[in-house]
Amino acid sequence: MSKVNVLAAVLALGVATAVGIQAQRNGRGSAKPVTLTAEDYIEIQQLVARYPYALNSGANNGYVMADLFTPDAIFCGRAVLYSQGRDQLAALARGRRSGPAYTVHFSTNHVIDPSPEGATGKLYLVVLDIGEDGKPSSINQGGHYDDVYVKTPNGWRFKLRNYMPSNWVPPQPCAPRPQR
Repeated sequence: MSKVNVLAAVLALGVATAVGIQAQRNGRGSAKPVTLTAEDYIEIQQLVARYPYALNSGANNGYVMADLFTPDAIFCGRAVLYSQGRDQLAALARGRRSGPAYTVHFSTNHVIDPSPEGATGKLYLVVLDIGEDGKPSSINQGGHYDDVYVKTPNGWRFKLRNYMPSNWVPPQPCAPRPQR
């Protein structure tokens, strides 16, 4: 192969790479979802099932819940950043009424889809206030989660958990809370 042919091949490869990168930046990339195994689906379901137990119990000063997330994970609600990072997520879990008998979060209808990053999920949530001391039981709130899951060396973890209440306006991208 002559130097001209090698140079032409290198130039063509460079142009093709640049075009591919630009297409991905413009949202037209051909990144395909990963293929999830049956074990992946089960592990993601277990991750999601562990969340309400960890949140309601506040176990290990909230870090049992925080450890369900990646170190840079984001938890949002109503399209506003609630918590980011392990310490803030732990604070979220411990900053509420909790304990081994405290049971209020119930989720159902979990759907998992493969994505280029790993997987996405959605599920419904209802939060019940169980009546105590003569108070009636009530539905505190309801809505749905939109999740992004990634596989880590420690198993599947939440990368993003976005809670959208049923009575909220159409979902928006998660944004940081305004500084006060």
